[in-house]
Amino acid sequence: MNISLSNLRRHSSRCGFSLVEVVLATGIMALGVVTILGLLPHGLELTRKTANEQAETRIVDQIVGELQTMNWASMTVGQPQIRYFDDQGLELMQPNGDSFKMLLNYVVQVNIPELDVKLPTNDGDGRRQTNQNLRRVMIKMISAPLPEFDFDDPNTTVPIKSFTQLIANAGLVTDQP
Repeated sequence: MNISLSNLRRHSSRCGFSLVEVVLATGIMALGVVTILGLLPHGLELTRKTANEQAETRIVDQIVGELQTMNWASMTVGQPQIRYFDDQGLELMQPNGDSFKMLLNYVVQVNIPELDVKLPTNDGDGRRQTNQNLRRVMIKMISAPLPEFDFDDPNTTVPIKSFTQLIANAGLVTDQP
């Protein structure tokens, strides 16, 4: 076998990658990694917002469900009630102690006004009659660990979310006419 030196050089120069190719591939890979790392904070923020919305929805659903199934004669009307919840939307029962302060994430005010839902009557004269089986529930919520928060006079930059819901009387025992 007779292999000339010029054939060997040509053959060996074609094997492997050149420095330009390696630098170009490294640059493309670095651009992809930087792009993915740039999206990471946005994804984490979106996950946090979604978890907060799920907890808020769970809190509102729990309160509305409780009010809908309770005896309306025992319902506290006209006086706002303050309730406390953790980051999962679970109610905290004892508002004192260090563990309460560590777990507190949501402060909620529940207000049930007097019967104020008026529906049209069937007599055709356009009158509206107060419905005895519907109540309006107003829920205000903050996502901050402030147990002494005053919903009537908020002197803070904490945003207050408001929810209004109509509930139907589904309780087994009522004192309504």
